[in-house]
Amino acid sequence: MSHHNLAFAQDTRVTQESLSQLINEARNNYQVPAIALTVMNSDKILLQEIQGERVVDIDEPTTLDDYFHIGSCSKSVLAVIAEKIIEERKITWQTKFFDVYPELKIKTRNEYLNITLEHLFLCEAGIQAYTSGEEEFPEIEASLSNQRLEFIKYLIQQPPASKQKKDKFQHLYSNASYTMASAMLERVAGYNYENLVKITLNDDLGISVHIGWPNRFNRHQPWGHLITKKKVDVFPPEHEYKLPYLLTPAGDLSLTPRGYAKYTQLHLKGLSGENNYISSEGYKYIHFAHKGFSLGVANGSLGGKGFSAFDGSAGTFFCRSIIVPESDIGITIMMNAGSGSGTMKAVDWLTMQIVKNHFNWWWKFWL
Repeated sequence: MSHHNLAFAQDTRVTQESLSQLINEARNNYQVPAIALTVMNSDKILLQEIQGERVVDIDEPTTLDDYFHIGSCSKSVLAVIAEKIIEERKITWQTKFFDVYPELKIKTRNEYLNITLEHLFLCEAGIQAYTSGEEEFPEIEASLSNQRLEFIKYLIQQPPASKQKKDKFQHLYSNASYTMASAMLERVAGYNYENLVKITLNDDLGISVHIGWPNRFNRHQPWGHLITKKKVDVFPPEHEYKLPYLLTPAGDLSLTPRGYAKYTQLHLKGLSGENNYISSEGYKYIHFAHKGFSLGVANGSLGGKGFSAFDGSAGTFFCRSIIVPESDIGITIMMNAGSGSGTMKAVDWLTMQIVKNHFNWWWKFWL
């Protein structure tokens, strides 16, 4: 067990003792090897703790400085990168893809001619999903320097994956859509995705980041796990499973619980009216310009309070941020276990326990 010396945080009804008990209960009930949980407001980290093992059944405790894969929470990072470049007046959310890549216009289907950066982030561009792991990728020569651009050439020649209504594609959650969005940002900024991430997180924000599974760059980092009813599968560094390179911009980043909490807190600060890395208006546009699913993040209402959230899992880790701007509260949860009903139950149970405790909603038994 590891936590800060915050015996009781006056800004929340959640105590360090109750937080510890909740994490312990979630790990035991749902077989999760390690869980990190942070409660924050826009001013400070209120509570933060991590419990568990880097690898199931191996006595090597996790720490707050270990790396956890954040999966599709990486899409929010791409949204911040986009807004930064927009505020530098190099592109807009309404810029059309083929205004940035005019040489590809001759290769595309007519249905895609008017898709914009915003359409791609909203998954309203009709682009093939590549979310099931079963879709076939085109054969691309390994020697090509920009394989993702070759992938895009393939995507824009495929029939739309969602229906069009009044020249607008219906929402279809698509990882490939973010590969195309990233390509737009790369061209106008002059850096590839990997460099844009490192410039934004490492250099500008002081948040250490790695691309890929944590144990790929150091086998003593947390390993991923897949929990089923019968067993817990472990994914060692040499395991063949990984997120395809062609989809890297959709969700292949790893951050520490400290770094990820700092990153989430920047969003909370921005949504609370502070200009920081991007403008407050930029954060609000990313999170709430569109109802339900906005620009790489989701939003909704719980107990009458509006919230924003991003979840991420590439299958063997799970990451979540919940932000309630009007109450100045944020929660992050990170686990080294991914897809499976047990993992989702653990994340949802922890989320609701923290929310009900913080807001004193003990009587809202239906939540």
